[in-house]
Amino acid sequence: MRTCEGIDVVAPGEPESIAWRRDAAEVRLSGGRTLSTRLVVGADGLRSWARTQAGIAREPHSYGQTAVVANFATEHAHRGFAFQWFLAGRGVLAWLPLPGRRISIVWSAPDALAQELLELDAQALSARVADAGIRMVGELRLITPAAAFPLSFLKLPSVVAHRLALAGDAAHGVHPRGAGRQSGLRRRRRACQRPGCEGPVADVGAPILLERYARRRALPVLAMQAVTDGLVRMFDLPALRMLRNGGMRAVGSVGPLRRLLAQPALR
Repeated sequence: MRTCEGIDVVAPGEPESIAWRRDAAEVRLSGGRTLSTRLVVGADGLRSWARTQAGIAREPHSYGQTAVVANFATEHAHRGFAFQWFLAGRGVLAWLPLPGRRISIVWSAPDALAQELLELDAQALSARVADAGIRMVGELRLITPAAAFPLSFLKLPSVVAHRLALAGDAAHGVHPRGAGRQSGLRRRRRACQRPGCEGPVADVGAPILLERYARRRALPVLAMQAVTDGLVRMFDLPALRMLRNGGMRAVGSVGPLRRLLAQPALR
């Protein structure tokens, strides 16, 4: 164990079980060590172990797609622009700007195509991604190994339980066609900007605080899931593709509306 600025890091330490007491939760680690805490924050992904320990059972619904992510060096400057392409039968490809001549990509691809991309060598994958993005920034060079994340939808009856608060993908599953990652980062950043967070809290796992957290997250999560899931379904229905494309062009041509819709992802 090591301590850094008030944070104790316990590693290695595989959790084995959680005992939920009235005024605390006891986390048992491999090797027999037990940690006692007022609050467990489950931020351990879509198939959250902490969520299962609390008895919140809900299976994610698979979209049949996998997000392939990787970072690339670019031949030309991206000038801070992000790009997105809806590829017929090949999912959605997004390029996100990084400092310097680098981009991060998320290719939400059908599972079979994602597996094909993952099996390519660095040079072939770079060429494939560059071609799919009509070489907007010239040639690409892979600088991090590609990773894959199955895409699923998850809606829970509640993001809190006794002595437990769920966050990130453990609390909800959204398609990256929306701002799922940005909303998770925004939620964590805002957690300590609320009244009452300036000083020490007697019991951070008190029911009244957990209920407040659940209420404040309910509407934003519902809105985000409705938008992202709706976009996925709209993209998958051929009859709606022309309407979708026309709507996106219309939004893109109206500066104030475009900026208004972009604000949630930029905060």
